[in-house]
Amino acid sequence: MTNETFLIVTTMKNEGPFMIDWVAYNRAIGFDDILIYTNDCADGTDAMGDRLQALGWAHHERNRLGPRATPQNRAFSLARDHPSYLSSDWVMSLDVDEYINIRLPNGDVRSLVDASGEADAISICWRMFGNAGQNDFVDRPVPETFLLAAPEEGYPHHRAKGFKTLFRNNGKFNRFRAHRPRIDPEHGANPDAPYEGVLWRDAGGNLQSAELVKWKAWRGFSHEFARIHHYAVRSTDSFLVKRDRGRTNHVGQDQGLKYWLVMNHNDVEDRSILEHMPAMHEIKAEMMADPQLAELHHQACEWHRSKAEELKARPDWLDLVEALQNSYTGEETHG
Repeated sequence: MTNETFLIVTTMKNEGPFMIDWVAYNRAIGFDDILIYTNDCADGTDAMGDRLQALGWAHHERNRLGPRATPQNRAFSLARDHPSYLSSDWVMSLDVDEYINIRLPNGDVRSLVDASGEADAISICWRMFGNAGQNDFVDRPVPETFLLAAPEEGYPHHRAKGFKTLFRNNGKFNRFRAHRPRIDPEHGANPDAPYEGVLWRDAGGNLQSAELVKWKAWRGFSHEFARIHHYAVRSTDSFLVKRDRGRTNHVGQDQGLKYWLVMNHNDVEDRSILEHMPAMHEIKAEMMADPQLAELHHQACEWHRSKAEELKARPDWLDLVEALQNSYTGEETHG
């Protein structure tokens, strides 16, 4: 089993209620470090980042943006010079609404690398999870709250084919973005064949020609070893707060009803990730034993609830709120 180190690079804005669960989960599945960039937070996410760093659970940087910068791409550029990045063997961009469900006996990221075979990059596809008719925010781990998803096979929308990529920090890639690492041909070893010698695999260990990899799953893409459970909408209340916050990359695009309908899928129940939750809860309990971090978490939850109520009362949001709350026709499920 590999002794290499694993890092997640992420960006956050007003994600305080979900931060501790997500950090604890990723620690539980074997990530050694999490590098968090925050910007313009109103709910204390940045203060939580500082406390997590002080306690040794993550590293936190404030992402200071110019007028034309997008938060995520700016963070990724800064991350390449950060000590956490420079000292890690494997790196992955992952958002706080994405949970990797590793489908191997040990359930950890090292098992994924070992099972995949020699690789420079391993892409893991999304599986979209919906809100299951849950309108109210509840302070409860997201994977235990939302159990309905898109079908295992097939993709309900082309955006559901999106993946994230765990890549080896071995010098073959000189930059990365949300979905995958990249090579600048002008700075690669061979400008005429920049991806020559790069071993790129899907989440079943199958090789793909690196020059053909885009941002989404290709024909025959395997989910055998892992799948990313993507909770893009969560509850109606949380979706409203997410929309108000704005996007981290495509900053000019609204996250309204169209986005909700594309990302909110409640076709089948999937409880498989729950087997990883006991290990997550052990780490979470250790984190929440710190009174300061626990208080910051509770304050973030109260801010989140208050913000959702404010947004639902806005006259120009009433039609959207009604559409969201009436968009689900199935039975609610609770873990």
